[in-house]
Amino acid sequence: MNNDNSVAATSGARWTTATDYDSLARNIQFRNAALLARLHPHPSQVRAVLEIGCGTGGSTVELVAALPDATIDAMDISDHMLAVALAKGLPDRVRFRQAQFPDVGSRGPYDAIFSNAALHWMYPHYETVFAAMNQALHLGGYVCAATAARTRSTERVATARASALSSLGRLPEEDTFDCRRLTASDVEALAGGSGFIVEDAFVVERTALVSADVHARWWVASGGPWTANEVAPEEAVQALTDALGGSCASVETVHASVMFRLRKAHGDRANT
Repeated sequence: MNNDNSVAATSGARWTTATDYDSLARNIQFRNAALLARLHPHPSQVRAVLEIGCGTGGSTVELVAALPDATIDAMDISDHMLAVALAKGLPDRVRFRQAQFPDVGSRGPYDAIFSNAALHWMYPHYETVFAAMNQALHLGGYVCAATAARTRSTERVATARASALSSLGRLPEEDTFDCRRLTASDVEALAGGSGFIVEDAFVVERTALVSADVHARWWVASGGPWTANEVAPEEAVQALTDALGGSCASVETVHASVMFRLRKAHGDRANT
């Protein structure tokens, strides 16, 4: 499935287990999913949907409710994530598929594309990804997506976390997640260069104090900072917890997403 030139939906990422992610994502990603699924301005008119990076199906559940007449092609690169999604018992109009974007095969063009917390794993290929989304849509089709946002709060927390992790001195490779973050202005530039009109772009940010071990579990389940499969997840969580002050310490956690709705303004005649 992977090759040197591919843009994998989980490029550079590793995970603990899909069930861990499904549990840890509920308070943040699943709340975003409910908002994202309702970004489309004309839900009753949507018939064909592509969901990029469906993961364990949290967003897919919301799409089924928000788009009552749509057939949904829900793709993810992880067979473990898809197994959890399949177990949710969604209707037959949801077609799960193990695949990576933009290698979507012959299905489409689509009325709408949805993606929650997946596009940032395609860094640094954002221009290619936005162009591919445009090509996969009917003329006038929509992209409704959420991806990791860069804010003053995320930069402050990243600086503090980097300082704490410097004491470990044995990360297999650099944690590059903060390089993946986008601002609303970044989205507007990418969209304009790919034939989209930006109808909405805004940041949703949540800040909380959590215990160091909870922060570490979420961080590792979300793909970082160890990405080379050289450290067992349990060892990674323990090392992070210790570096952040131990299980009794409180850690500021910031989750920021830039959410956007784009409309395809032009494209190849074959896709319109």
